[in-house]
Amino acid sequence: MITPDQLRAGVRRLTLSSIALFVVASPAAAQTATPTGKWRLTAISGGLAHPSALVEDAVGGSDTRLSPGATFGIDVQYTAFSLGAIYGGVAGSFSSLEHGANLGVAAGPGSSGATLILGTAGVLLEASDWFANIRPTLRLGAGVKYYNFTTEGASSYASPTADIGAGFRGGAGAIEVAGEMRVMPSAFDQGKLPLRGLAPQDQRQLDVLFTVGVTVRP
Repeated sequence: MITPDQLRAGVRRLTLSSIALFVVASPAAAQTATPTGKWRLTAISGGLAHPSALVEDAVGGSDTRLSPGATFGIDVQYTAFSLGAIYGGVAGSFSSLEHGANLGVAAGPGSSGATLILGTAGVLLEASDWFANIRPTLRLGAGVKYYNFTTEGASSYASPTADIGAGFRGGAGAIEVAGEMRVMPSAFDQGKLPLRGLAPQDQRQLDVLFTVGVTVRP
């Protein structure tokens, strides 16, 4: 099983490798840059994984965590400069809160409904055409995660998050396809859940979003 520390180390390597890729690719990209002043609309679907628990006891057991959830969203991009675009997007992930022994009696055993809304904005860098119209992409942004639970005694919660991703865009003309992996580190206030035998604190989160999408250029 991949631990959160191993995943964080992999994310750091992925980010550094992606930045190095864009440094090397920039001279060629300047020759085939994406036209500026254009809008793009991308419909995305995929899954959001949660390697980190929302609540953990002192020895790392009896955790309460979110199960992986189906995710759908919209990304709006404006090609403000030759090597990429400014983006803003929103996505919703629908999963379950798996109840650990550290939740209060009112929550009960088993699981309950959970929705996570992701709203982010930033820049999406894009290298030149590779392998017949395939273009690597690097996403650098930030935004907000909004948690909503159906658990008895739980409250909604909003938290700042980073939005870092790497992927590709492919195709020509008005329709393109895209694939991407995005990591979203943040924190969660355990006091928003009904706890038993634990003092609430901020718990570090590392959510990973895998998506495929279809882009339309109006």
